[in-house]
Amino acid sequence: MSDTDAALRALLDRSELHDLALRYARAADRRDYAAFREIFTEHGAIHGHRGGGDTRPLYSIEGRETIVAGMASLEQYEKTLHVVSNQLVDIEGDRASGETYCMAHHIYRKDGAPMNRTMAIRYQDRFARHNGRWYFEERRLDIDWERDRPLGEDGWA
Repeated sequence: MSDTDAALRALLDRSELHDLALRYARAADRRDYAAFREIFTEHGAIHGHRGGGDTRPLYSIEGRETIVAGMASLEQYEKTLHVVSNQLVDIEGDRASGETYCMAHHIYRKDGAPMNRTMAIRYQDRFARHNGRWYFEERRLDIDWERDRPLGEDGWA
């Protein structure tokens, strides 16, 4: 493979990996749980953690079908909005690892009043390419901080 071909392949891989993070956010926000089946390996996993080096998981979901079922926990919120931003990845052949930033808003009600739980998330991702397509192999969700605030009747905090 020429240097130009290798550089082009690296750009395409990075674009596909970023697209994977966007598809995860869209699936969550649209409550399209079946879409998670298309972006995780068969034995994929999601592990939720608080930031700050706490190694105890808040939750662990392992296996593609368990992930599909487990994402229904989003039903506790009226709406969510996951805004994906920074992503850095290291690619080695058909394997990759990286970090993806996300600000996630979760709208719910407390005593009838609309609330917004905002989470600053850093995903520690491991990816695998199978049959020319990238999948999540593992997502470790690290919540660096979160904040609950009233959401005004006009939709603004």
